[in-house]
Amino acid sequence: MNKQFKKKFVLTVIFYFLHFGIFYSGAAEFRIDNEIQVEGSPAKITSTIFLLNGNFISLIGENGEITFFDSERRIFTLLDPVLRIQAQLDAAETKKRVELLRRQVMTSPDLDPNTFNAFAVKPVFQQEYEEVSGTFALQSSWIDYLLVTHVLTDSEIVNQYFDSCDWVCYLHLRLDPKLTTMLTRLEVNRILRERNRFASRISVSVFPKGKVPIAKPDKAQSSHKIILRLDHTDTKRIDQAQEFRRTFTMVSFDEYQKKVAEKKKK
Repeated sequence: MNKQFKKKFVLTVIFYFLHFGIFYSGAAEFRIDNEIQVEGSPAKITSTIFLLNGNFISLIGENGEITFFDSERRIFTLLDPVLRIQAQLDAAETKKRVELLRRQVMTSPDLDPNTFNAFAVKPVFQQEYEEVSGTFALQSSWIDYLLVTHVLTDSEIVNQYFDSCDWVCYLHLRLDPKLTTMLTRLEVNRILRERNRFASRISVSVFPKGKVPIAKPDKAQSSHKIILRLDHTDTKRIDQAQEFRRTFTMVSFDEYQKKVAEKKKK
């Protein structure tokens, strides 16, 4: 796996964090713990997301970027605890830009139909579902998913879950328009939403050049655990994140991206 693609692949896999197991009716505030392992990388990526009555807060690792989503104002707030800076993005505008990007790619006269990008802007999967085990396979010539799924019956939680998952995809396509795997993730969301299915374990295989002879896919696996009741430790972590939002210096989105990129090079 080359370094540039591996970086994009890892970012994509991280934001599979919204997959999780069975919910119980009435849960309005809960958290999901996630663990991701990219094949060939010794380190595991951990993240936590708190879903709070339609809003969410995601935290990656101990000092990773924090993301707030305000569902009423439709605002993303990005915070970097190391740099102590934050920036905001209009979520509706973010979604609009992504859909415009999708249309531009689809209608480009220079689009090679035999590329991952051509597939990603209008993905179609072969679907196989095994009811007893809850295993759901989505296959294509470019990317395959194998998901261990569970049913979700609470319609309020269904909407909160998938709305949050979609917004995360739009955000990361805004952060990096080259992450076209997020477009395939939106299609996976749609398929699972229709079936009220959620994945507690995911295996994903990406074929950057398609399933050509002797093609070796880039692979990752992830597991996801839901905790239905927040405890004192959860409250402290949420309060700390809220305090960061009150005290960190607000900068423009462009400046935020520049400073974070410079930090990662060091």
